Amino acid sequence: MIFGIAGILVGCHEEGESVETPVASKVFDSTPDAKFEGTWKTEDGMSTYQLNKNGTYFLDSKIKVAGNKPINSHLKGMWGIKGSMMEFKDQASNVASYGFELQGNKLTLTSSGVAKAKTIMDRQP
Repeated sequence: MIFGIAGILVGCHEEGESVETPVASKVFDSTPDAKFEGTWKTEDGMSTYQLNKNGTYFLDSKIKVAGNKPINSHLKGMWGIKGSMMEFKDQASNVASYGFELQGNKLTLTSSGVAKAKTIMDRQP
């Protein structure tokens, strides 16, 4: 399921940039934060996140594939905040960490890899 969490930023970064690779051995000890709970949609409309109060998440995405129709992806796992990072743990125990900035109803996640790819999402009603 490594593709799953890596897919969080697919389609939301510049051509040629790398996306953080989740780490299966990374410890997930994050805690959900009420200010992030709810439904978030990426600006390109390709992904919708449901961040639940109990720390679970659901991610529905359309992943672009060159020359083909997008692949529908449905993931679930755990999410939480640890210091200045938002972490996602998928069903295979892969953990990916992202820097975050919350401004009103706009959430920006930034990969912690070299490329610093950003995903910008809007809170849904």
